[in-house]
Amino acid sequence: MRLRFLFAVLTTLSLTLQPALAAKSTPSTGQEMHEELIANMPLVEGRLADYVNQVGQRIAKNLKKSKETFTFTVIDNPDINAFAIQDGYIYIHRGLITYLKSEAQLAAVLAHEVGHVTANHHSRQKRAQTGSSLVAGLLAILTRSSEVGQASALWGASLVSGYGRDMELEADELGSKYLLQSGYDPQAMIEVISLLKDHERFEKKRAQELGKKVQTYHGLFSTHPRNDERLREVVNKSGELSKPLDAEKNITPFRVATEGMIWGNNFEQSKPPENAYQNNALAFQIYFPKNWTYDETNGNKGDLIQAKNSDNNAHMTVGMMARTTDTPDQFIKKRLGIPLLKKSEAFIQARLRGYTGFIPKKGEPDQRIAVIYYGRRAYLFRGKIDAGANEEQANKDIINIIRSFHPLSKRALKERKPKTIHYVKATGNTTFSRLARHLKLGKFGEDELRIINGYYPSGEPKVGEWIKLIQ
Repeated sequence: MRLRFLFAVLTTLSLTLQPALAAKSTPSTGQEMHEELIANMPLVEGRLADYVNQVGQRIAKNLKKSKETFTFTVIDNPDINAFAIQDGYIYIHRGLITYLKSEAQLAAVLAHEVGHVTANHHSRQKRAQTGSSLVAGLLAILTRSSEVGQASALWGASLVSGYGRDMELEADELGSKYLLQSGYDPQAMIEVISLLKDHERFEKKRAQELGKKVQTYHGLFSTHPRNDERLREVVNKSGELSKPLDAEKNITPFRVATEGMIWGNNFEQSKPPENAYQNNALAFQIYFPKNWTYDETNGNKGDLIQAKNSDNNAHMTVGMMARTTDTPDQFIKKRLGIPLLKKSEAFIQARLRGYTGFIPKKGEPDQRIAVIYYGRRAYLFRGKIDAGANEEQANKDIINIIRSFHPLSKRALKERKPKTIHYVKATGNTTFSRLARHLKLGKFGEDELRIINGYYPSGEPKVGEWIKLIQ
């Protein structure tokens, strides 16, 4: 179910995003692409992942005339999205699951993706790119990192954002049949569309109230109006369950599996990227090139880090001192006692003032120095290149390290515990507005609670009904 087009390939983001894929042998099978994807994407594991796989395998088991093997994976991402790649690899984002209400609805999403696979939509979509460019494109979209995929995301975009109305309807029709064969109500397909249409309405409302650009959705959002007759026709054509699912077989297992799941951003999963130095006490982060290594020092003379390249002929130290009221260039002259710099320039790094240049050295490469003011401290960068080194590349590495310095919000560092989904039974006094205020969910908290509980834009829970909370 291609539910959100992510504009990552058109957006240049900071180095905090996933690193670019290394040049490896080109993956040509679904398994190889799957291994690339899971190596670069955070995954949900444990009870929820096992449950999703269980539901997916139930669908796969009941497919007629299909020898395809399916693998179901939950990506730890708050976006509303699901997609499939060749050879039966199906992916669903954690964010989409938080909006669903039952096992049948989860099965509808997975069955729709299975329909894309069995209908061979991947090979029929002639825009397709293969191998590493496909994986790079997918990762670019999923991580919002233009560095990962650049312009290679055409097919990746089609996988994530939709195949066009005819293919989507075909996946709906097949998915509805698979639901019925697996003992689920095919009407769950329409329930999912209705629920996510409510989410689309809410997102438009929020964007307008905040004065932001309204995001548009693709895939099923764009191809299916809420009362799309063609959709209802293909779903109804699949048939009806002889015996409707009761709550114990449909809602209860879903509630048990999703109790305690992460809502929104998973800060616990947001580990620093590879080769990044993060100092939580001083609230900053620095990135080093892949061929560099670094070690923390014991803090003597104010040094924090010592780093070197793999050839051990380019070196850098990062330290700090108390800043003065002087500008960074005057700090270098007065405080550091360096009267002259070559090729010097002022710069702004992450909204912080800085100054850099080369210290002249006779008979050897000039040494780069830089100072960045952050808070009450001056951060010092000293780069040294040995004779015989690739001076151009080493200088490039050193300046990239300096320009990667950026602050970290201390508040964000302290509040890295993510919100989670919990279920409670409604009482006679339960209202969504009261719950939103009690849980301190902010301006749009009531709307969020209504959507995830199926009461958007109005209505209140019934006494004794299980409802989701965001805590």
